[in-house]
Amino acid sequence: MEIIDLNFQNTPHTIASFLIDAVEPILVETGPDSTFKNLIIKLKALGLNQQDIKHVLITHIHLDHSGAAWHFAQSKAKIYVHPKGKKHLIDPSHLVSSAQIVYKDKLKSLFGNVEPINKDNVIEVDDEKEINICGTKVLPIYTKGHANHHACFLINEYMFVGDAGGIRILDGPIMPPTPPPDINLKEWMLSIEKLKQYDAPFICPTHFGCFTNFNHFDELASHIMQYKIFIQNSQDYNQFLKFIDTFFSDEQIRQLYKIANPDEMNFEGLLRYFKSFEN
Repeated sequence: MEIIDLNFQNTPHTIASFLIDAVEPILVETGPDSTFKNLIIKLKALGLNQQDIKHVLITHIHLDHSGAAWHFAQSKAKIYVHPKGKKHLIDPSHLVSSAQIVYKDKLKSLFGNVEPINKDNVIEVDDEKEINICGTKVLPIYTKGHANHHACFLINEYMFVGDAGGIRILDGPIMPPTPPPDINLKEWMLSIEKLKQYDAPFICPTHFGCFTNFNHFDELASHIMQYKIFIQNSQDYNQFLKFIDTFFSDEQIRQLYKIANPDEMNFEGLLRYFKSFEN
């Protein structure tokens, strides 16, 4: 397994793709269109061209995870995704318009373009039903909480957790990304218990990398509960920033988290959750 650093916003350790060496190479996550050129350069350094990628696993359709999937579909790759995400890959207009509301004039510079994918190239995955891709066994695991259409993938000893397994950069803390609109902390905690049952040796969050599974999900669950307690007691953005700062001792690592997982997005999603479920 190779970790491919997409160098999002010219910053390392923010968004990863993962290459699985198989009879037909498998790519987990594509990153956004804005980093597609970086991805192709890295693939070529590994001896592969775009056309060599026949299978792409997408944990969820947020643009930092799936935004470049259409390129691979155009070169005939199969794109594997949760059923609720399928329609948004086939017709991304709603996905793009929603992202436009959030990111405004920064959308294109952050994520690039998004093109429709032919429905014949999109494969729905079933919860905990193993897929055999040319001899490589892939187990999709539905994981609500961050997004209703989120699925993790277990391949051999590696669990690719998208955002359901939190954000973990270098020696930083394991933090829950909580952007709108689907955040549900109760569902997320249930998903964590589901993932823990597999006891995968290695946890691979898209933000960023691969880590030994030593109390990974316990730390994430603890931080989710701290988020819940915070938003129940304060709905002030400045207080939220101070709260988040308490998790960090290294300012450079803190900045990487801000790029991979902007504070304002987290606050908006958490506030939406509070108004919908806790208020």
